[in-house]
Amino acid sequence: MTDGTIRPLDGVRVLDFTRHMSGPYGTSFLADYGADVIKIESMPGGEPARGTGMKFKGEKGEVAATYLMWNRGKRSLALDLREPESVEIVRRLVAQADILVENYRPGVAEDIGIGYDDLAKINKGLIYISLSAFGRGPLEPFPGTDPVVQAVSGVVSVTGEPDGKPVLVGIPIADFTGAMMVAEATMLGLLARAKTGEGQKIELSMLYGLISALTTRLATYWATGQEPQRNGGRHSVVVPYQVFETTDGYVVAGVWNGGNAKWPPFCEALEIPEVGLDPKYATNELRMQNKAELLEILEAAFRKQSSAYWAPRFEARGVLFGPVNTFAQILEHPHVKQSGLVATVEHPLLGPIPQLAPVIGLTKTPGTVNPPAPELGQDSADILELAGYSPAEIADLAKRGIVGVVEKPGQSKS
Repeated sequence: MTDGTIRPLDGVRVLDFTRHMSGPYGTSFLADYGADVIKIESMPGGEPARGTGMKFKGEKGEVAATYLMWNRGKRSLALDLREPESVEIVRRLVAQADILVENYRPGVAEDIGIGYDDLAKINKGLIYISLSAFGRGPLEPFPGTDPVVQAVSGVVSVTGEPDGKPVLVGIPIADFTGAMMVAEATMLGLLARAKTGEGQKIELSMLYGLISALTTRLATYWATGQEPQRNGGRHSVVVPYQVFETTDGYVVAGVWNGGNAKWPPFCEALEIPEVGLDPKYATNELRMQNKAELLEILEAAFRKQSSAYWAPRFEARGVLFGPVNTFAQILEHPHVKQSGLVATVEHPLLGPIPQLAPVIGLTKTPGTVNPPAPELGQDSADILELAGYSPAEIADLAKRGIVGVVEKPGQSKS
């Protein structure tokens, strides 16, 4: 960092062979906290996310919004990985790297020539993170994306209304889980290397990550032997704890505590104190048993007033409550605005664009909002020079299509 602040991953070099969201978002997190992330992209098109989804448009060009979100703070090296000379470039970079992350299907990295066994011979300290949809086993050969993994994991089976069809979670939860596992694996790998002096291969499965997130549903399944059901906006084992409709929107409110202290205040806030005193609803177990009739009472009460009317009544009693915000509402909320979570970076083609600032608030070694996601091959020349190639060799590799190089402003073609 130019201001002299130390970041936790300063000096850590990451070779990033990942694509789409799960891997790239994880390595972007590493870049936020200081890692030098070299994004190695296959020519001619580079990262597929460059052409996926809606695009930011500026006077000088347009760029896919998701690519910008998942790849900021990185340097781009464009290689034709079908060529043996590209593999040799990778091998030179591996000698100087700490981490390598790839999210090919199992076996593809080995076919390219960048598998762990080969690269560990070059750098015994290399931490090699392999992220795939399913991991090793019968599902290994099949392609997997976020929606597919959501479905296979069981998450989709418990998402949706009780009388409706299964639906996907509203965010790419399998990809996000994979990204966070990449970050966790990096930290664990670095800690282990500090103790042993050696790197290792770390295998991650998006499927296993999502299964590990089933927690409450798995606990109930193992306790009862019954398949969990879809509950829509309702909690599976706590009543009340769900989405309620008001006169002008929706809120989430509920009672979640070790005892039962907040049930009477919940009913007081809802202006039906007599329900909170009814012995038929005195405990969560009884409320679960009488769920249908109780929720009819509660839902009718919530529909009598607006979300803004109910908010101070619940908040004054310390009862769980929150409005169901739109994106615009939460991004403009004073709490979010004062946090600095939404930052701005300057993109050479688009001008200022919004980005999310690092969310882990280290007070002495904070993360930073890095430069925007790079153009394809933007840093190829600098990275090859780092690997020991001369300007003449770099020019030759570019001329023969082995490497993609972006000419920098003011750079001579001679």
